[in-house]
Amino acid sequence: MEKTYHSHYREKDQQYQLNVNHQINVARLAENYCPLPELKKTAWLTGIHHDDGKYPEEWQEYFEKSLKEEGCNEGKLDHSTLGGLVVNQYLPGTLLGEMVQDAIYMHHGLQDCVSISDGSILLEKRKQKYTAEKVKAVCREAEVLLEASELKLNAAEMAEIRKKARADLNVLAKEVQLFAKNNNGLYGNRNFYLGMLERLLFSSLMDADWRDTADFMENRKTDTGMSQDEIQKVWEYGIITLENKLNELDKTSEIASCRQDISARCRNAAYASGNLFRLSVPTGAGKTLSTLRFALHCAKANKKRHIFYVAPFKSILEQNASVIRTSLDMPDMILEHHSDVVQEEVKGQQRYERLIENWDEVPVIVTTAVQFFQTLFKEKRSSIRRFHSLCDSVIIFDEVQAMPVKLLQLFNLAVNFLTQFCNTTIVLCTATQPLLDRLPENRMLPPVDMVNSISAYKEVFRRVEFHDCTQDCGKGFNISQAVDFILEKSRQMDQVLMICNTKSCALDIYEQLKGKTEGGLYHLSTLMCAEHRSNVLKEIRERLDRNEKVICISTQLVEAGVDFSFQCVIRSLAGLDNLIQAAGRCNRNGGPEKGLVCLIKMSEEAERISSLKDIRTAQEAMLCTLQAYRKSPESFRERLDSEEAVTLYFKYYLMERKDETSYPVLKEWGRSSLVELLSDNKIFAAEKKEIRLKQAFLSAGQIFTVIDDKGLKNILVPYREGKGLIQALQSEADPEQKRIILRKLQRYSVGVSEKTLKNLGNAVYRIEENRVLVLAEGYYDENVGLKEEPSALDFLNF
Repeated sequence: MEKTYHSHYREKDQQYQLNVNHQINVARLAENYCPLPELKKTAWLTGIHHDDGKYPEEWQEYFEKSLKEEGCNEGKLDHSTLGGLVVNQYLPGTLLGEMVQDAIYMHHGLQDCVSISDGSILLEKRKQKYTAEKVKAVCREAEVLLEASELKLNAAEMAEIRKKARADLNVLAKEVQLFAKNNNGLYGNRNFYLGMLERLLFSSLMDADWRDTADFMENRKTDTGMSQDEIQKVWEYGIITLENKLNELDKTSEIASCRQDISARCRNAAYASGNLFRLSVPTGAGKTLSTLRFALHCAKANKKRHIFYVAPFKSILEQNASVIRTSLDMPDMILEHHSDVVQEEVKGQQRYERLIENWDEVPVIVTTAVQFFQTLFKEKRSSIRRFHSLCDSVIIFDEVQAMPVKLLQLFNLAVNFLTQFCNTTIVLCTATQPLLDRLPENRMLPPVDMVNSISAYKEVFRRVEFHDCTQDCGKGFNISQAVDFILEKSRQMDQVLMICNTKSCALDIYEQLKGKTEGGLYHLSTLMCAEHRSNVLKEIRERLDRNEKVICISTQLVEAGVDFSFQCVIRSLAGLDNLIQAAGRCNRNGGPEKGLVCLIKMSEEAERISSLKDIRTAQEAMLCTLQAYRKSPESFRERLDSEEAVTLYFKYYLMERKDETSYPVLKEWGRSSLVELLSDNKIFAAEKKEIRLKQAFLSAGQIFTVIDDKGLKNILVPYREGKGLIQALQSEADPEQKRIILRKLQRYSVGVSEKTLKNLGNAVYRIEENRVLVLAEGYYDENVGLKEEPSALDFLNF
């Protein structure tokens, strides 16, 4: 009787999956998922060999034993090593062999090609685990089983496949080499891009392996996603729907005419050559619909598989996701992926979780910059699986100026990789474009401007006047002086917004304003949970729509993506990009009288920003820009928001922070950067001439974060419906329902530092086996959110 080798076991109907069938399925899926034609055969090879390590008798015995002891848990006995060594037997010393081996070794989780702990080489360590005789025995068994399988591939035919894969990969590697060499490394080096190709291989293999395993375990037919014809029909329908909606918009006013012209230029750019575009237009110019129009036309013309809309803040994301859904009128074709998305039913939640696994089943994805960057660099399996979906796509990256400085070089290199090698088209959107293509090294390729002569449009969209008040008070306003300034502006204008740099400053000003104002007084900061902020914003908008007197004191969370309009905006000194974004909250609807935007300077005692390097550096660059402006305003066309002012500001800003743009890393082993760890890994791999891939994928992924939360802890707060949800979480027994409740509770949580958590003491208690932190009632205020001291109780009259 012929020996059978199993890969998985389905308990509900006692069925085994043959290992050779699993490998064939994974090879096909990996080839299908891999978006680069020159890498497809390589992806197929990773799939066909990835589980060769399951053929030895000891693994099969371990597998059977684990089923009996743990029930459908196939155990943790290493099976990836032999798969990689089989590949090395056929392809020793080749780039193809190295890339396929590394992918197989890492198909259950990333590792470092060269360890940053001891400098050891992954390929060498794996070679030492088995004898040459053992590897040859597995090779023979795998060859026999593959020839007897449905593919009927003999050794000679497999050799031809390897030969074709090697030739294709060498073409791709040469393209990478020429790109880096022709640009003298200014736009990235060969090793970084080879590392990105390897990550693409990981992504294709890992997603294929997970998909086939899940489909077998669930006894369902594998869905390979929408066909290109089906996707083309989506783009066609989207274009028709959007164009009809655009035709219904007002075309009579001068602003409407400019929006129409900008939109038409964006549509035309979709048919231009190139894969990297920039849209830099004033706030209110209709960039969301214009870039969506570009994306649809570009996707249809170039047969793209996806459109991504990426934004740095959930406030922008939720607002523009609504615009996109309304404009396209095909909700099932749009996936909104961020932490606040909640499905009411278990089935809906399960479908949502399946869709976000790899982003491949839905054509339009709306997601956060955090998810986007994690997909590019994080070590998590979920992030790696999604990576291949970024290829053959159109990506709209909104508010690109909000990107943390440490990510600039990584972002530039990722954009270069996607646009040069992955057939992806990227649009960078902002009212204040940073100088990403002018860094000293690892620059972004120069983007094509979708709309030229922006200055002509700026005149039409000029809705505000800027007043520089930073010299009005020596070392800066204290809280009382800032309050007086706000009240003075409130007497002149009914609606005043003050944007502060810190939560403590915003809270202090709000507290001192209480009892001194007419009309509504509001506070907004991240001390308030998302649901609380949404309710306050709704109330503010209603008052503004009724033209009532309103004063709002906020942190910078309102600067981008919050659709409300004040007559006067006061901005505490920060970067010029912050000032221009703040101006977008002033006179948004272009009233007959220009709005007023005042820039003031707060004292150190009022703001307490000595430890906040981002803000301090932005302030210094802004003060240098203001000094140059005062000397020669005509050089800036007498506008603080001119292109000349923005360019000068970012020149000053990046000059001060150029050493931070590579994501510097300081560890016990020395000083490096994530760009370095994902390229040459020089500290540990400088002398490793025998290998081509030296990247520390796992270590870099573990270090990588988009936002330095500095140990922020999420606390559930008893705000309105949040009280009932916390009680429901504690009483609910069903795990699926608990997960739904927890997702709902994300809108009722506040992130606090370790220091604040310590100060709160017994005001925070733990539930759900100590995994969830909850704030006691009395420590959450309806006006300002979380407080470290309990609110005073009203006198009770019995």
